[in-house]
Amino acid sequence: MSRIAALSLILLLAACGQGQPEAEKTVAELSPLEQAAIDAGVIPDARNVTLSGAFERRSDLGTDRFCAVGNDENGYQVGMIAVFGPETKCEGLGEAERDGETVRITLNSEDSCSFSARFDGVELELPGSLPEACSSYCSARAGFEGVSFYMIGEGDAVARSTSGRDFDNLCPGG
Repeated sequence: MSRIAALSLILLLAACGQGQPEAEKTVAELSPLEQAAIDAGVIPDARNVTLSGAFERRSDLGTDRFCAVGNDENGYQVGMIAVFGPETKCEGLGEAERDGETVRITLNSEDSCSFSARFDGVELELPGSLPEACSSYCSARAGFEGVSFYMIGEGDAVARSTSGRDFDNLCPGG
């Protein structure tokens, strides 16, 4: 009988150590470390920030830019440019919807190109693989794949001042 009790205790302890898998966590659930960092002001709470604003990433090749005008309830008008040198770039306009850390972007100023990006409140990261239609926004040897942008200013007014190459203003409306 003691073997059965010991085996039951081991199985019970093993089951207690299993947490909810990461993939099943909802956006609303945060680890204690994440919550402490938010409370301390170290990182923003992605549940309470807006996508509206201007984003950039600078490199030796140029400055990549993204902007969004609008809000979570009605959606966003967006524009973005990724620069790979003086003549090489990707640039497009479209719209976006945000659900927590997921931003569904649809570029529609050329062929329709839709994909989901990740936004943590500071950085917007595009996926490493995009639909073939997204290449219509790019010159040869350029692509939006894997590009990321960091928020440099919040709000529609800041977003409206974001310039591109083919578009004087990447986010004119809202």
